[in-house]
Amino acid sequence: MASPQEQRAAFGQLDTLLRGAAAASARALQVHQGTPAGDALDRQLEHTLDRLALLYGRGTYENLGTADILQIAVRNELRLAMALDEQAAADAAMRTEALLDAARRGVQLHVRQQAPSVDVYRGVFVAPLRPELERSLWQRHEPYLRWRGGAVVILAEDEADALRDAGYQVDVLFLDADELLDLDGSADRTALEAELESRLEAARAAPDGVGDSRDRYVLRMLLGQSIVLRNLRDRLAAAHPAAHAALLPVLAGHRTLLEARLAPGPAARAVLQDPLGASAATERDIQALVRQWVAEPDDPSGLRSRFQAVADAGTRLAELEQQQT
Repeated sequence: MASPQEQRAAFGQLDTLLRGAAAASARALQVHQGTPAGDALDRQLEHTLDRLALLYGRGTYENLGTADILQIAVRNELRLAMALDEQAAADAAMRTEALLDAARRGVQLHVRQQAPSVDVYRGVFVAPLRPELERSLWQRHEPYLRWRGGAVVILAEDEADALRDAGYQVDVLFLDADELLDLDGSADRTALEAELESRLEAARAAPDGVGDSRDRYVLRMLLGQSIVLRNLRDRLAAAHPAAHAALLPVLAGHRTLLEARLAPGPAARAVLQDPLGASAATERDIQALVRQWVAEPDDPSGLRSRFQAVADAGTRLAELEQQQT
């Protein structure tokens, strides 16, 4: 009998495998661009990003209104514009306007024009956890995690600054709310402690006080926006064809940026030696995990439908293996 912790751990493993598969395909695509193998890898990357969207669409985005998903996509682009370099930020601003234009082309898709900037939220470690601070955290909707006499919590930048001014130690760990929930829900407390320790050490050693790679943080934001845009695309396709057509260039531009971040530099030697092999191997792991949890008779955390959504999307493994021969 599967436990809730085991099923949630498997969900996290599938999420990690899909993200790893996307990176493996992007790196291999660098090597095989413009060849039949490159075409197969391009389709594999697209299929993997779609499955990642399905994993989170089932039970999450399917419960939101179309205008709500559009609003999330607009806010995400604005946050990306604040995190990217100048040219990429300008492209994100253009995608924001394109999303608003797509909303205008739909029927009753009323999306508010956003302010030119939005609150930027940071995962931070705050210490000490004084009673008044904990009372304020209880009143928030965002999760927090007690740790080392303090708390790991998601705060807006101005809130973090206010706590520093009040005499608290505040270290930026670059966690978002979903990642914090994933860490807190993990059955592996040792891994949780190690991850938080690593980020805290990096924050306190870094000149800018930031723990973890900014590139990794931006990549996580881009993958999150990919999930939103792909769920939005599928929602618009049937009900709002004009808005759907307007969204497709936004999604294409976002994928170009995401692909560059997934494979930011020259491929590693192992990938150069077997560029298709890494992608195919990860795909086999995905298929094995999905088959196991779709067949599992118990559904203790209500996640079977998410595994099923990925299973129903099928696999391009045979195409990858054909290119290896």
